[in-house]
Amino acid sequence: MAEIVVVKDLTKSYGQLVKTLVLKNITYSFEKGSFTAVIGPSGSGKSTLLNILGLLERPTSGQLIIDGQDFSRGEVNDYSEYRNRHLGFIFQFHYLLPEFTVLENVLLPVWIEAGRPEGAIYRKALELMSAIGISQLKDKYPAEISGGEQQRTAIARALINDPRIVLADEPTGNLDRETGFAVLEVMTGMIRELGTTLIMVTHDREIALRAERVVELVDGRICRSFVVKEEGVERVKTLLEDRRCVFSD
Repeated sequence: MAEIVVVKDLTKSYGQLVKTLVLKNITYSFEKGSFTAVIGPSGSGKSTLLNILGLLERPTSGQLIIDGQDFSRGEVNDYSEYRNRHLGFIFQFHYLLPEFTVLENVLLPVWIEAGRPEGAIYRKALELMSAIGISQLKDKYPAEISGGEQQRTAIARALINDPRIVLADEPTGNLDRETGFAVLEVMTGMIRELGTTLIMVTHDREIALRAERVVELVDGRICRSFVVKEEGVERVKTLLEDRRCVFSD
């Protein structure tokens, strides 16, 4: 399977006088069409890595290649058009605009890219919403629907532009377990159907075990990674329960 995202010796630090190193020489390749879960304790650098992969932050050093294009040195504002067109984002908080209906929220990336959508795009949005099970909510506002329905709306919004990559940061973190797993099933089902690459940060190891690959960060470094199918779910589960971590260098 071809690689779609490659990072080499990626580092990220904050501060001028006193530097805090958050990511330390990250090297990893994400395969096209795969579902990768990024796990690790709080403060391990998971969200920072996702923000860099999503072109929301620039790395301090190292290389970031997305679909053959080098994004290592540019300013994040320069990538806004690419970000909106080729990347989809799903966060722990849905970030729906309260004054817009569910349908209007789903259509926001299209509005940003090309202005007011035409009829064909409306039909596409409704078809996508129907597949996710929220077409009946199209005229409701975010405050009028449940947390699971809000997150499904965020999923539809992330997919409306047919992104190459979807980045999800704790997308089920604000949901109860049953709703969270239901939303996850919807999200992964749609991603696999469309052949989209999914990179998800999660603190929930049970959710991570539903991915094809699991990457564990500790103290800003990759301490281990697994191809779940090769290792077997039960073995990966056992390995992840062992809190000891062996770094490659």
